[in-house]
Amino acid sequence: MLANIMKYKKVSPLKYSMEESRILLIYRYLSLLITSTFYMLNHSEHSLMRRIFIIVCLTISSVVLSYLYLKNEKSKQNIKILILIETVGNSILLIPSGGVNSPFVWYTLNTILISSVFLTKLYCWFNLLIYILSSTVLVYFVFDEELSNTRLLIQESNLILSLVMIVAAIQAWSMYLKKVKRKNEILKDMNCQLQSANQMIVESIDHIKSLYQSVNILTNKGNEDGLIKLLCEYTKEITKSSIIFYYDISEDEYRIIADKENDHLIKLVKESLAMNLNNIIDIKIPKELSISDTKFVMMPVRTNYKIYGILGCQVANTKDDIKYGNNMHQIQFLSELMSITFERLYLEEVNSRLLISEEQNRIANEIHDGVLQRLFCLSCGIFALMRNMDEYSTYDIREELDFVRNTIDDVMKELRNKIYGLSWKKSGTNSFVADIKSYIEETKRLNDVVIPFSIIGNDELLTCDEKKALYRMICEGIGNAVRHGKAKNIDVNLNIDSNGTVLSIVDDGIGFDVNEVKENNSNGLGIKNLYHLSESLGGETKIDSRPGKGTKIEIIIPNHINSMRVEEAII
Repeated sequence: MLANIMKYKKVSPLKYSMEESRILLIYRYLSLLITSTFYMLNHSEHSLMRRIFIIVCLTISSVVLSYLYLKNEKSKQNIKILILIETVGNSILLIPSGGVNSPFVWYTLNTILISSVFLTKLYCWFNLLIYILSSTVLVYFVFDEELSNTRLLIQESNLILSLVMIVAAIQAWSMYLKKVKRKNEILKDMNCQLQSANQMIVESIDHIKSLYQSVNILTNKGNEDGLIKLLCEYTKEITKSSIIFYYDISEDEYRIIADKENDHLIKLVKESLAMNLNNIIDIKIPKELSISDTKFVMMPVRTNYKIYGILGCQVANTKDDIKYGNNMHQIQFLSELMSITFERLYLEEVNSRLLISEEQNRIANEIHDGVLQRLFCLSCGIFALMRNMDEYSTYDIREELDFVRNTIDDVMKELRNKIYGLSWKKSGTNSFVADIKSYIEETKRLNDVVIPFSIIGNDELLTCDEKKALYRMICEGIGNAVRHGKAKNIDVNLNIDSNGTVLSIVDDGIGFDVNEVKENNSNGLGIKNLYHLSESLGGETKIDSRPGKGTKIEIIIPNHINSMRVEEAII
C-alpha cells in the first residue's frame, strides 16, 4: 500500500502542472472552504444532514475534478467535457442550496476561471449564462414561485451584474495572463537558444585552439593536403554541419574535397560550383546556394593576390534558426583562417627556399674567400716543386710534401667547418635534447611530479620537422598526464635508429576508456594533436589506457636520414 502511495506521489500531476493550474487549484479549495462555512452557518432553514450532505458531495467532486483537470490540462477536448460535467453538477447543487441566494454561487466561478484560462471567451460567457438560468429561472420553476421571468431578473439584477462584472474582470485577467505566458515562452525559447549558442561558442573556441596548434605544425611541415583535410575536419566539428566541402581551384585541375558518404550530392555541388564560380569568388559575405533541396553557405578562400578555393557547409533550412546565423559567421571566419593558413604555408616555402639559397651563398663566399685561395696557393707550391724537382734532395722533397699534406688537412678542416658551421657538435650544445630537458624540469618543479627521461640513439638522424613534432608530442603527452590524468610519475623514453623513432610516454594517472572516447568522438585537444602530429610525419599513435590503470602512449615515426649530416663522409 505504501509503495502504491509512493508511486502515486511520484507521478502526481500537480508536480508537473502549469502555474495557472496551481493558482486555480488554490482558489478552488479556498472558495470551497469559505462558501461551505457560510452555507453551514447562515442557512439554518436547511436541516443539518442536508447541509452536511451537500458539503461532502461538493468536496468529493472538487477533489476528483481537481485531479482530472490537472491530468488533462493539455487536452482542450477533455477540459470541455470536464467543464460541462462540473457545470451541470454545480447547477444541480444550486437548486437545493438556495439558488441565487446560495453561497455556492461564488464557488461556481471555478469553471468560469478554468474556461477563461484554457478555452475561448465564448465558453466562459456560456458557462455564466447556464449558472444564471439554473440559479434563478430553474429554482423558481422547481419551487413554483409566482414571479415572471422579467421581474425575477430585475429582482436579482444586482447579483447578476456583479457576476457579469466579475467575469469581465476574469476575462481581462485571462487575456493579460495569456499575453504574459506568450512572452514568457518567447523568452524561454530565446534563453534556450542563447544557452545553445553559448555552448556552441565554448566548443568552437576549444576546437579553434586545437586547430591553431595543429595548423602551426602542418604549415611548418608544408603538408598542404593534410592541412586541407585538417581544416575540413575542424570546420565540421565547429559548425556541427553534416556536410562540409572544400573546392580547390589553386591548381590547373579543380577538385572537391568532402566526405565520401554523400557522393551524389557532392557531385551536384561540384557541378553547381563550376557553373557559378565567377559569381562566388568575388563575394565578401557568405553566399547561400540551394542544391537538390539542400541549403549550403559558402565563402571563397582568397587573399589579395590569389584565390585558393571555396569552403562550404550545409545549413538549417530556416534563417530564423540561431544555428543558421552561427554557421554564416563561422564559415566566414574559417574561410579567412584558411586563406591566412595557405598564405603562411606559401611564405614558409618561400622562406625555406631563401634559407637554402642564403646557406649556399654563405658556403660559396666562404669557400671562395678562404679555401679556394689556399688551394690556389697549394697548387702553385706543387707546381714549383715539380719544376725544381732536380734541384731538391730527397729530404727537401719529403719536407715539401709533408707541408703540402698538412696544408691539405687544414683546408679539409676549414671546408668542413664552413659546411657544418652551425652543427651542435662543434659548439658542444644539442638544443633539441636541451629544450626537452628544460621543459621536463619546469614541469617537475611546478607540478611536483617525477619525470625520468631517456634518449637512445643519434638524434642527428631526425629532420628538423621531426624534431619539432617530437618536442610537441612530448609536451602534449606530459601536459595531458599532469592536467587530466593527475599523474605523479611519468616515464618518457625516446629511441632513435636508422629505421624509425619510437616515443613512449607512460604515466600512473587516473586513465580513461579509450573505446568510449573513440565512440563518442570526444578526443581532447592534446590527443587530437598527437594523432595529427604523427600522421603528418607518416607515423602512427597507439594509446593504451583504462580507468584507474594509467595511460601508455606509443608513437612510431619512420626516419628520413639526411646523408649530408654524416660528417664522417668528409675525412
